[in-house]
Amino acid sequence: MRKQGKLSILHGMSDIAGQGSYSARGLREIGADATIAVWTRNPFGYPVDIDLHIDKKNIKRFPWLFIYSVRLLAFAVKASFRYDVFHFHFSHTLLPFGLDLFWLRLMGKRIIMEFHGSDIRFCYNREKPLYYPYDKLIVFSKTAIRANNKVLKYADTVITHDEELRKHIPHDNLYITPLRIDINRFAPEYPQKEKKSIIIVHAPSNFIGKGSKYVIESVEKLKKKYDVEFILVQNKTQEEAFELYRKADIIVDQLCAGTYGVFAVEAMAMGKPVIAYVSEEVHKTFPDSLPIVNATIENLTDKLETLICDGNRRYQLGVAGRKYVEEYHDYRKVARMQMDIYEKKIVPMSTRESFKYTKEQPIS
Repeated sequence: MRKQGKLSILHGMSDIAGQGSYSARGLREIGADATIAVWTRNPFGYPVDIDLHIDKKNIKRFPWLFIYSVRLLAFAVKASFRYDVFHFHFSHTLLPFGLDLFWLRLMGKRIIMEFHGSDIRFCYNREKPLYYPYDKLIVFSKTAIRANNKVLKYADTVITHDEELRKHIPHDNLYITPLRIDINRFAPEYPQKEKKSIIIVHAPSNFIGKGSKYVIESVEKLKKKYDVEFILVQNKTQEEAFELYRKADIIVDQLCAGTYGVFAVEAMAMGKPVIAYVSEEVHKTFPDSLPIVNATIENLTDKLETLICDGNRRYQLGVAGRKYVEEYHDYRKVARMQMDIYEKKIVPMSTRESFKYTKEQPIS
């Protein structure tokens, strides 16, 4: 049943890095009627309210195709009457190929799509980034392009996280909202200033896409000069990965994307100095206090060596990173900005303005 007097919000139908889960949780904590529903749960197990248990491996097999179709359609009909705002993620709506969007628009529902990266990057803008790690740009299928065309046609509002992705999204009503995490989940463990044996951690979700081979090459060079331990985090549960992150004196994120993601945010929340490649174009749009050590494939070894030799700098960056995340990436602050977007209290802003707006939101 719909709760009287409240804007009813559905987040779904994917939960990329917990962004939908954190959003629904934050909205509920500020008094909104919010739900997170997914076709299937994120492998890291972020909590959701509704899991439709759609197994992509069986989706084309009989009788599962029929079972899943009925399940999706039944939920879509129920949801269309239950919710006022549909905040979708990663190009996924209630039904495959955006088949529900015309119906939702006809019913006068607010449709919002939040793009996260590979769901739309290079679909329209085919400009190859400076450090793109593959020989050829990703090619979207005709089906995926049609689905994105439909999303962009029917979405009232589009949301993404920074300027790196903005240029890939052809939509007039586009908002920037920071990535969100639960900072209270991460107790900061700042690097010891006097420590001589340094632990460097790198956790690639995509070995090639994150530039991992360059990270390994740089670390191997530095091992010849310094007491360095390297931990490559792969095929771990989320909690196992977090335990390894906590051991780190330095965390290296990615060297190709040109911006930072949830992994870097989590690492900063733990009080760890983070190295990543943030393009010059994107870097200048973030707050001046962004404490990520900006490195490229060419100068990564030098950047790492500087941090290995400077315990005070490692500690200062860890403290600054924790403060930065508290100011800009707390899911409760982002939820307040999201609610203002839903209620049309604010207009699209630049990335700096959006981050400043988020910083100013209360968390109580």
